[in-house]
Amino acid sequence: MSERARHYFYLIALPLGHFSVDTPSGALWLIAPAIGIAWNLSPAEIGLLITAHNLGAGLGYIPAGILADRFGRRGALMTITVWWVVVGYLLASMAPGYWTLALLLAIAASGDAAWHPMATGAMVQHMPKRRALALGVHLTGGIMAEVIAPLAVGILLGYFDWRVVFRIALIPAVFMGIFLLYSHRYILSPAETKITRADLSDVLKVWRTREGLAMFGLGVTYSMSFVGLMAMSPVYFQRFHGYSLAWAGGAFAVMLLGGAIAAPIMGQLSDRWGRKQVVVWSAFLGAAGILLTAFSTNVLPLLLGVVVAGTVLTGMRPVYLASAVEMVGKRESTALGLIYGAMDGLGALGGLLGGIAGTKDLRYALVFAATAAAMSGIFALMHPFVVRNTEVQLATEES
Repeated sequence: MSERARHYFYLIALPLGHFSVDTPSGALWLIAPAIGIAWNLSPAEIGLLITAHNLGAGLGYIPAGILADRFGRRGALMTITVWWVVVGYLLASMAPGYWTLALLLAIAASGDAAWHPMATGAMVQHMPKRRALALGVHLTGGIMAEVIAPLAVGILLGYFDWRVVFRIALIPAVFMGIFLLYSHRYILSPAETKITRADLSDVLKVWRTREGLAMFGLGVTYSMSFVGLMAMSPVYFQRFHGYSLAWAGGAFAVMLLGGAIAAPIMGQLSDRWGRKQVVVWSAFLGAAGILLTAFSTNVLPLLLGVVVAGTVLTGMRPVYLASAVEMVGKRESTALGLIYGAMDGLGALGGLLGGIAGTKDLRYALVFAATAAAMSGIFALMHPFVVRNTEVQLATEES
C-alpha cells in the first residue's frame, strides 16, 4: 500500500471502525431508559447501568494501550476487539435480569474500550504534527455513532423490544469485523514494540506532578459532566417534560451532531492556536448550556442549551486527549490507555451521581453535570498546557 493510500485508510477506515464499535454504546443511551420503563427502574438504577458500562470501559483501556505498544500486530488486536464487541453486546441483549445485564454491559464495554487507545495511538503515530486533528477525525466516527444510533433506536423502539434493537445495533460491528479480517495488515505496528518497566514508570511519573494532577482532575470532571449529561438528558426529556422516546432520540442526535462537526475543527484550531483557550471556553460554555436546558420551560431554549453543551463538550475531547498525550510525551497507545482509563473509568460515576442527584427532581441531575463541567474549566485554568520535551521532575512539598 502506498503512503498516500495508507493515509486515506487511516482517515477513513479507523473512524469507521470507531463508528462500528461505538454504535451499541450509542444505542444504550436510549435503550437504558427503555429498559427502565420495561423493568420499572429508578433514575439512579438507570444511571447505574450507564456507570457499570463505563466502568467496564475504564478497565479495558489501560491493558489495551499497553498491549498495543507491546504487541507488534496491532491490526490483529484491533480486529479481536471488534469481535469482542459483537459477542459481548449480543450476550448483554440476552440478560435475564438487572445485575446480569450490568455485568455483561461492563464486559462488552471493555472490548469497545480496547479499540480506542489502539486506534488513536496508531493515528497520532501516523500524524505526529497534527495530533488533535487526528484524534478529532477518529472521534467523528464515534460521535456519528452517538448521533445515528439514538435517532434510530428512538424510532425502532416503537416497533421492537429493546433486546431486538440492541442486536440490530451490532450490524456495523459485524461488517467491520469481516472487513478487518482482511485489511488489518495495513495498520502499522508501533515504532517500538518492547515496553519496559522503566517506560511505564516514566509515563506514570508524569501524573504525579502538579501538572499531571491538574490534567487528571480536568479529565475526570469533564467525563463526569459528559456522562451525566448523556445518561440523564433522555430521561429528563421523557419524564420531566413528557416528550416521546422518538422525540428524545431526535433531540439527543441533534445534541451530538454539532459535536461530530466541531471535533476535528476544534482539534485543528488547538493545533494552531493552543489547547488551553479551547478547553477553558468549551468547559464553561458547556456548563452554561446545560444550565439553560435544566431550567428552560420553552422547547427552543431547552434545545439550544443542550445543542451548545453537546457540541462544545464533544469537541473538547480530542483537544484534551492531545494535551494529555503531549504532557506524557511518549508511548502514545500506553499513554492514551491510561488517560482513557482515568477519564472514563472514574468519569463513569457521572451517570450514577447524576441519577442520584435527580432522584427527586431531574433538573438537579443536569445541575450536577453543569457543576462538573465548570470544575473541569477551573482545572484547565490551573494547567499550563505545555508540551513536555524534558525529563519529568516530581513536585515536592517544599517546591
